[in-house]
This record gives sequence, structure tokens and C-alpha cells, in this order.
Amino acid sequence: MTRAKAVLRHLRRMAVAYVVLLAALMLTILAYYYVLQNVEASRRVRFDETVLLAQNAINNRVNSHVDAMLGAGGLFYASDSVEAEEWGGYATGIGLEERYEGMQALGYAKRVEPPERSAFEEELSRNAREEGRTDPGLRPKGERDMYFPITYVEPLDEVNERLIGYDEYSRPAHRAAMDRARDTGEPQGTGKVYLLSEAPPGSRTDLALKPGFVVYLPTYRVGEPTDTVAQRRSALDGFVVGALDAEGLLRGSLQEQFASLVDFEIYDGERLTPSSLLYDNDAVLRAGESQEPTSGLARALVEAISWPVVGEATELSRFGRLDLAGREWSLYFEALPGFEEAGESRLPLFVLLCGLAASLLLFGVTFMLIRSRVRAEEAGRDLEDTNRELEATNRELEAFSYSVSHDLRAPLRSIDGFSQILLEDYSGELDEDGKDYLSRVRTASQRMGRLIDDLLGLSRVTRGSMNRERVNLSALAEEVAEGLREARPERKVEFSAQKGLEVWGDRRLLRVALGNLIGNAWKFTAKEPEARVEFGVDEELSARGRVPVYYVRDNGAGFEMAYADKLFGAFQRLHGADEFEGTGIGLATVQRIVHRHGGRIWAESELGRGATFYFTLRPGLRLDPAAARKQEVKAR
Repeated sequence: MTRAKAVLRHLRRMAVAYVVLLAALMLTILAYYYVLQNVEASRRVRFDETVLLAQNAINNRVNSHVDAMLGAGGLFYASDSVEAEEWGGYATGIGLEERYEGMQALGYAKRVEPPERSAFEEELSRNAREEGRTDPGLRPKGERDMYFPITYVEPLDEVNERLIGYDEYSRPAHRAAMDRARDTGEPQGTGKVYLLSEAPPGSRTDLALKPGFVVYLPTYRVGEPTDTVAQRRSALDGFVVGALDAEGLLRGSLQEQFASLVDFEIYDGERLTPSSLLYDNDAVLRAGESQEPTSGLARALVEAISWPVVGEATELSRFGRLDLAGREWSLYFEALPGFEEAGESRLPLFVLLCGLAASLLLFGVTFMLIRSRVRAEEAGRDLEDTNRELEATNRELEAFSYSVSHDLRAPLRSIDGFSQILLEDYSGELDEDGKDYLSRVRTASQRMGRLIDDLLGLSRVTRGSMNRERVNLSALAEEVAEGLREARPERKVEFSAQKGLEVWGDRRLLRVALGNLIGNAWKFTAKEPEARVEFGVDEELSARGRVPVYYVRDNGAGFEMAYADKLFGAFQRLHGADEFEGTGIGLATVQRIVHRHGGRIWAESELGRGATFYFTLRPGLRLDPAAARKQEVKAR
């Protein structure tokens, strides 16, 4: 009983200390879970961005191949007849084998009516004899109401040579796609088919079958109406045929740094079955419960039965849909263990350890102060001085507790403050090296504070909601420039902004983007005696790209184009901090704002001759910035 009473008496006397400890621990746990959730949210955002980039890459690749087919179709509208030499010249001119990976064959299927069959076969035989090839004939044999044999094909290798004379319209899957293309006038693709290709090295056979799909683009006789389905059927002259190997087309869709960290699967249609699998970058099915390799006897059995691939998606996984060439593709992305390890942060553990240390420190200080106060009271009223000191100590404890609670949220501010106190109050006791070290500590903490502020701003840009409205970009640019003039009145900068530029977007985000772009131009022209900054729209690029292309141009320090791919990464700087101040977050923020509006951003520059940043604020840019830059260089 005596021991129990002693314990109870101790708890009554030290209740405040234990309450402080409990409260501090609760705050620490809350802070830990808050930071942990932010880290997990950041990881999810990084994964979603990777998925979005991959989807855009797939869409861009397929569209670029379809554009090549559209160009081939234009030959028939530009000429009364197209010969094999012209077809081969077009394929060589666009760099079919070098630039269009996955385009196994680019051919033309001519419309042949039954009465025209004999004449077509004679022409096919004559061409084969002239070129030293075996007479292919029109295949497969048999009478049909319409024929669409392959007439031209590039590249004309051993595999593609077998396609000449073959009537793709005789196969149901191809016939359905050709009918849709004929009736709609748009390129239409088949479902998953197997394409004949060269066997890999070491194979026992010369040829192999690879999964892929075929896109058909209709061509119509010049001068005939094509407004209705009936008119299009009557005017049909043939099809531009694009045979696309899925592996060659889709390989490299993920960014290189994520290729081994994210599983990427594409299925033809809505059913996620192995039989409809077009591409899997790691040969393991993860879209559902099956984890067996997608090759061998087990896969053959699953394909034969057509079991659907179902199952719950993991936390970092996404299902998606893409509508390409009239076909719907199902996409599945899943982060592999390496992805989470690559993005792992020690910040939650750091917060937890710091919180525990601060909690124990608060408890220890509170415990010692309470014990001191109890002992002082037991010593008697003659210890008034001691009591006053204790009260002062209690007030210091309250101030200290308040300070520590703020230090937990702003440790960098504390480092900077204490460093300043040392420099001011103990300067006489420090040598020059000590003062220099403390100055460096303050500079580093202040820079880290700016970095954290910029990172928070970058996060808000990524995750905040958008409020689209009609925005006057010209007025925003003038507003930004006026603010820069007021901040640096000693600078003489000639600024011009094209009038009347309006866009549909988020005013707050666009203000941030223009502030960073024009602010950078202002900063990097600081060493120019006659600085110029210009904002406007590039009429030539806008006409070629089919969307407005805006620019911010200066005559400042510029940069080497070899490092242009580093411009829009966080913390990436092409100039030293001793030349120009900054944190390397501004252009990353601008890129995310532009991407959220569906646009693109790129830059052109020459060291010592200024820089130009181009950007769009809506999707649909029909222009490759790299190709445009090469054409401009050639023109010069």
C-alpha cells in the first residue's frame, strides 16, 4: 500500500510532465503520418505522371505512323498514277526503316473488280519478270465480288515480297477494318493479328509470327464525290496499308529511367485476356492474378481457353483506355518494387526521430522543473528567492515549449536564427573562420528555405484545382514586367508584349508561368547594357503547328543547346549560383502549368546570344520542335 501511495503521489505531482510528454508524442505521430501521406502522395503523383507520359508517347507514335500513311495516300491525289519507283522513293524520303520503328510494311492494296482480274494478274506477272522476282499471282485463289491485292510494299525485303498479290480483303478481320475505313473515310485498324517477320537469330526457322495490327487508310478516285457512305463505296480506289509490329512500335514508350521499374501491358479491346495481349514489357502478366511468364505451354493453354485476366489492382497501378485508328486499347500499368524503392524518402523517419527527441526533451525539462518546484515548496517559505527563480524558470519553460513547437515546423528558421545570434552576440569570441562557417550555415539554411518554399509552390501547381476562364496574356505579361521594373528600378530593360493575346486557362497558374519565364529573361539579361525582353506569338510556328505558339525571348546569357533537355527538371541549373541567383524550380513549375493546360514547352538558345522559350496552352500541336529547329538551321 505504501508503494502504491508513493506512485500515486508521484503521478499527481508530475501530471503536467506526463501530459506534456503525451501531447508531444501525439503531435509527433500526427506529423509523422502527415509527412508519410505526403510522401506516398508524391509517389503516386510520380507514378501517374509516368503513366500519362507513356500514354502520350503511345498516342504520338501511332499518330506519327498514321501520318506517314496519310502522306503516302497523298501520292494518289497528286498524280494520275503511282508507280513502284515513286512508292519506294516516298518510303526512302521519309526514312521509313530508320524513323518509323515498328512499321513492318507500308503498302498499297489496289481495288480490282472481277472483270479486271486477268489484266491485273498479267501486269503483276510482267512487273515480277522485269524485277527478277517469282510471279506471285493473285492470292488466295477463287472467285470473289471484290479484290484488294497488295500492289506496292516497302521495304521490299524477303518477308514483305510475299505480300505482293495477296488479297487482304479475303481475311475476315482485315475485311472488317477495310469496310470501316471505306465507309468512314478515316484510318481504321484491325484487332490483334500475327504478322510474318524474320525469325530472330539462332531460330531454326527463317520466318516467325509476331503480334501486331494492320491499319487501312482509304483512297478515293479524284473528282468523285465522297460525302455519303454510298458515294465513298463507289469512289473507293484502294487502301494504304500499314502493318505495325506491336513490340517494335511500343518498345521504349516508358521513360528510360522507369522502363525497368513499371510493368506496362497493352491489350486489344476491353477484355484483358492473354489472347488479346499486344505487348508486355517484362513478359509477366500482372493485370490480374496470373503471374506466369507470357510464353511457353502455360500461356498457350490460357490463350486457348481465353480466361480473362482479372484481379485487384495494386496501390500503384492504373487501367486506361486509348482509342487509336478506330480500335480501343486497354492499358495496364503497375509499379514494380524498384519504383517504390527509387522514390523512397527518409523524411518521415527523420520527422519521427526528431519528434521523439523533442518530446523526450520537453518531458525531461518539464519533469526537472516540476521536481525542483516541489522541493522548493517543501524547503519552506524562507526560500522566496528560489521560488521566484522557479517561477521565472516556469515562464521560460512555457516560452521554450512554444519555441520548440514552432521549431518542429520550421527547423531551418531556427538554424538561421541561432547562427545570427552567435554572430551578433559572440562575435568577439569567434575568429574569422568561425564567423565564416556561421555565415555559410545561414546562407545554406536560407537557400534551403527558399528551396522548400519553391517545392511547396511546385506541389500546389501540380495538385491544385484549375479554374478556366478567358485570360488576356498580353495584360498579364505587362503586369509581370511592371512588377519587375518596380522591384529593380535601376535596371533598364526594353520590354514589349504583343497586344490582344487571349487564351482559355487558369489565370492564377498562367500568372505564375509568365512570372517565371519573364522573370528568368529579366534575370539573365542583367549583364547586358541594352537588355531586351519580348513576349508574343510566333505566326510561322502557329501556322505549322495548327495551334498558337507563344514565346518569351531575351538577348541575355543564353545556354548551350546540348543541355536543353535539363532545363525543365527540378533543381537543374545551367549557370552557377555565383553568376545568377535561383533555385532551379521555376522552369519545372512552368512546364507543369503548361502540361496541365494540355500544351508543350521547349527552348532554343545560343550561348551569349539570348534564349527563346516557346509554349502552347492547348493540345493538338502538329509540330515536332526538334524537326522545326533542324529546318530553321538548314534555312540559315
